[in-house]
Amino acid sequence: MTRFVAHQVIVFVALLLVAIQLVTLLALNWAVSENARESVRKEVDVGRRIFVRVMEDRTQQLTTAASVLTSDFGLRQAMMSGDQATIVSALSNHGARIGAAKMMLIGLDRRVLGETAAQDGRDDPLRFPFPRLIEDAERKGAASAIALIGDAPFQLVVVPVLAPVPVAWAMVAFSVDKQFAQDLGLLTGLDVSFATWVPRRGWDIAATTLSPSGTRTLLGALGSPTETAMPAIMPDLLGAEFQLATSVLGREDDGAVVAILQRSLRDAIARFDGLRVILLALAAFSLCATVAGSLLIARSISRPVSALAEFARRMERGEYDQGPPETRSDELGELAASFNRMRLAIAARELQIKSMALQDALTGLPNRALFNERLQQALGLARRLTQPVSVLLIDLNRFKEVNDTLGHHVGDRLLCVVAERLRTVLVRASDTPARLGGDEFAVLLPASSATMAEAAARRILQAFAAPVLVEGRQLDVGGSIGIATFPEHGDDPNVLMSRADAAMYMAKRTRTGCAIYDVNFEAEAENHNRLSLTGELRQAIEENQLVLHYQPRLDLASGAITGVEALVRWQHPVRGFIPPDQFVPFAEQTGCIREITQWVAARAFAQCAQWHASGRALQVSINLSARDLLDPELPQRCAALLAGHGASPQWFLLEITERAIVDDPARAIETVTRLHEMGFRLSIDDFGTGYSSLAQLKRLPVAELKIDKNFVMDMARDADDMTIVRSVIDLAHNMGLSVVAEGVETDEARRLLYDMGCDHLQGYQICSPLPAAQLEQWLARTAALHGTTAKEA
Repeated sequence: MTRFVAHQVIVFVALLLVAIQLVTLLALNWAVSENARESVRKEVDVGRRIFVRVMEDRTQQLTTAASVLTSDFGLRQAMMSGDQATIVSALSNHGARIGAAKMMLIGLDRRVLGETAAQDGRDDPLRFPFPRLIEDAERKGAASAIALIGDAPFQLVVVPVLAPVPVAWAMVAFSVDKQFAQDLGLLTGLDVSFATWVPRRGWDIAATTLSPSGTRTLLGALGSPTETAMPAIMPDLLGAEFQLATSVLGREDDGAVVAILQRSLRDAIARFDGLRVILLALAAFSLCATVAGSLLIARSISRPVSALAEFARRMERGEYDQGPPETRSDELGELAASFNRMRLAIAARELQIKSMALQDALTGLPNRALFNERLQQALGLARRLTQPVSVLLIDLNRFKEVNDTLGHHVGDRLLCVVAERLRTVLVRASDTPARLGGDEFAVLLPASSATMAEAAARRILQAFAAPVLVEGRQLDVGGSIGIATFPEHGDDPNVLMSRADAAMYMAKRTRTGCAIYDVNFEAEAENHNRLSLTGELRQAIEENQLVLHYQPRLDLASGAITGVEALVRWQHPVRGFIPPDQFVPFAEQTGCIREITQWVAARAFAQCAQWHASGRALQVSINLSARDLLDPELPQRCAALLAGHGASPQWFLLEITERAIVDDPARAIETVTRLHEMGFRLSIDDFGTGYSSLAQLKRLPVAELKIDKNFVMDMARDADDMTIVRSVIDLAHNMGLSVVAEGVETDEARRLLYDMGCDHLQGYQICSPLPAAQLEQWLARTAALHGTTAKEA
């Protein structure tokens, strides 16, 4: 062990030496690079100032030369002649004297009177393409700019033609070419490039002092954008290779000219190459010496470590049959022994996990995952061989009673006996019995028709007929079996299982023991689900599976949230969230709606009292059904809730539908009148969808009408809905009632309702229904944003 530790120290020292050398080399290299960068940065800055001064001097010289020429009598005489050939000849002669590439004579109306080297392709050949340049000349007496003519850059000078007042304008264009770039490069000591940019064509280099490879590098850095607007030129365009400065010399809608001054960092750093070579040679020598020593020291341990690494890779691939190689009796030997113990433990655990993943822990049968996998494989083979495949879905009878009365341990023992009897009945090796969960079993029968599957089901039922003795108790085992066959009843695993389930339900309902799927079973299953849902609803009320959400309503006059509507939701422990439109109709049909209303009222009264006690004066709306209005005890129950929670009836708004009044108008009006006399405010919900008459509406002591959301949601697109909404609002206001519009989901609907004089809004545009805690948070955020608070209506 001491020798091994000594080897580690040697390796550590060697690595430390290498690290110090590398850090030293990097520090020196960084210092050299930064010094060179700073030097180049200063050179570029000086060159940029020289470039600016040279461009200013050149502009002044060109302007002076152009002004002298335009004062020439011959040019004015040619202009006065009106002969374009004479004008062009005069322009050409004067342009040749000063080396101008192009000359143009422009009238005071911005029309071109004559030009040398006329350019084809202009939108309007007679219109001067640079009107802003003349505008500058009018203000300053002369103007200069760099612009593109035919995708090539030129320095343009515009001066007036005086006689003695300006009678025309002369434009002189000087090429921005390679010679110009070289002259600037000699003055600045930098590489000078003139880049042009044209929409949808991108960048090009018009003139440069760079070599062809340098030009390609610059173009690659600029890229080839095709946007209609020129992209920004970044100062670090070429990264670590160059230090540069850019200047936009001219920019128009149809292109731009940019001057790029650059200095190669590589050239600046090159004078330090000798020092770099010496440092690198010293570092390389030290590194080689260190590596050689380290290799000699590490060789004695590298081979066994490599062998252990190979063993680890074999374990990664899942090969656990061969252990690690034998090694010497030191730390590596202890590591190899630990690896071997880890191999044995991992192999045992993987075997156990595989068994648990594919087998039912209680019965030892394949579980749902393995059954589905084998069903998928069996269907694939059956498609190729055109053979049938049948599945049996088995549900034990009275198993829940065994669990509830005798305990789960007895139920577990019963399940084990059932599994054993399934194994005994299924003699073919290809048949797969499985436990899907609880007391639900399944059997896969490859190459079996529906008739063969029915015969197997009868054998299973016969095997179940014998009583089971558990802890001295004799239990009768029975079951219901549903059969579905591929391809007759479906060609998808999920479809087959679903239809086997429908057949199993029919077998249980008719007490026939087993049944083969028939299309008529679907309707029976749907009726069963509806009856089951109704029964579970009563249990939901008892077990508090229902929850209340509250949707705010907005007062358009004050902009405040003045009330909320209590909306019931059902969170089923198995089915999950069940929308109200799926269980409320069943509750109304079966009379269970009364219990739901009592539950909602109790929770809403308590919550409203809590809000008022905390200073949040919200009015809570509660929906009443037709059955509620026919209940003569409803007012007494409401009075008891008020007394129990110390609440005031003015805090609540009871919403009734037109249909609730139609069923039994006399009793409904009597109940509504008693509630009104107690102090409750009343509202007609979903107004416009029922059948009540105006005479009946006049008899009701209601305070508001609530427009049905079906009219509100589509009124922006449907003129009839718009008319209905406006008519209801006018009718309600004429009767002294307020109006609430529900189903407001867009800003447009909100604006239209505001213009029509609607009093209150409710819908997802305002806020979706929320639990009480989340509603309070929403109200706090809304008050903070808009400076409003919820107040009593």
